[in-house]
Amino acid sequence: MWNTQDIRLLRSGLAQAVYRRFFQCSAWLLYGIARGCHFFKLRYNKQHKRMEEMQYHRIISKLVVTVKCLVFLRDAVDYMVLGFVVWIHFFRVEDSGGQNFLIGLVMQGLTMYVLRRVTIFLHSQEDRKLIMHLINEIFFITRTIESKFGMIYHCELCLLCVYFFKQYLLYVMLDSMWHKPYFLWINFFYWILMEYCSLGYFIYQLILLNWYRNFSFFLQRFIEYHGSQSFISGRYHRRLLWLFKIHLRINNLHQHIKKKVAWLPAAIYLAIFTSIFNMTLMIECIVYAGDEIENKVYIMSDGCLGPAVIPMLNVFIIGLCTDRLRSEELTQQQQIVLINILYVRKAFPHDHTLKVLNNEHTSLIVHQKLEPLLNVIILDTTCDREFAFDYFLTVIVTALSFVQYTVSTGRILDECVTHK
Repeated sequence: MWNTQDIRLLRSGLAQAVYRRFFQCSAWLLYGIARGCHFFKLRYNKQHKRMEEMQYHRIISKLVVTVKCLVFLRDAVDYMVLGFVVWIHFFRVEDSGGQNFLIGLVMQGLTMYVLRRVTIFLHSQEDRKLIMHLINEIFFITRTIESKFGMIYHCELCLLCVYFFKQYLLYVMLDSMWHKPYFLWINFFYWILMEYCSLGYFIYQLILLNWYRNFSFFLQRFIEYHGSQSFISGRYHRRLLWLFKIHLRINNLHQHIKKKVAWLPAAIYLAIFTSIFNMTLMIECIVYAGDEIENKVYIMSDGCLGPAVIPMLNVFIIGLCTDRLRSEELTQQQQIVLINILYVRKAFPHDHTLKVLNNEHTSLIVHQKLEPLLNVIILDTTCDREFAFDYFLTVIVTALSFVQYTVSTGRILDECVTHK
């Protein structure tokens, strides 16, 4: 647990400026991409420090919509051919080992479904109002915490390392797709737009952790200051009441996000089919291909490594954030219990402030027990590190089962083709 001197060192350290700059750059990156690509149609009002709706010029809007439609329609012929191939496979081909084909077909269907939902999210008026409300609420809570308690920005190195490793794999995968003589643009934009939404969700998780971390800093200062005092300071008492109010807004915000943006964690989970399909190819390449080890590494990184690992890393990142939130909530509960003991010892028995604190304290504990700040991923399943491990294990076991089935049918495993 941090003491007051440690908190002062954190506030004045170089890392504080770096973390603050990281949050600012990430926010401006998301905002710049949204403005440049005409997502959400929102603009930042510097005077009032909030997001507002805006309208682009009609001609510019029509040009942007036309370009987007042309980009997506350029694959229309390819999907007509794909439909013809599916028809042949199901009705004209007998005794065909179509395992990989069927998995790829399911994977492509899910890709189109998720891309459709992401496109609606980035352009619909309902989601635009939702995002505007959520961002303005985040601005308000951050400003309030900064003015009432002071804001210390922090990002766990473990989370950042995992996220930037995932970004590196994504860059390698997109670069490989771009330089291939043929690829589906829908798949390319699926990965880009999903990463854009995932980045926004990741930054929100980091902000949420920072809010709770600053609450813990304030509560620790409260406990240390009043440990040697004979009465409870009025200034600290008013700030404590503010903490309860802000915590309620944070909880309402998170529950609103879980309800309205539930499709995003579900889309991250559904990428398990992509991960299984490419993990199967990786295992076949590692075990059965006759290439040299260096060549195998190059082939896997050029093809199936990114699609196999990135979905698992997305789930792992959400799981890490959930565990951190759970730990911060537990620490906060313990600190508030200690503060409640201080009030009982140092306040008058019939003092109104003691009654108010008891009510707020009971309400907070009950709220955190009934609706904890956890991340759900699909079907109200909590996504923590244990779930991430089960997700990873499911991918590995299913991929091994597919490889076993392929070997049992006597097919020649030639997925790993040597790059010349």
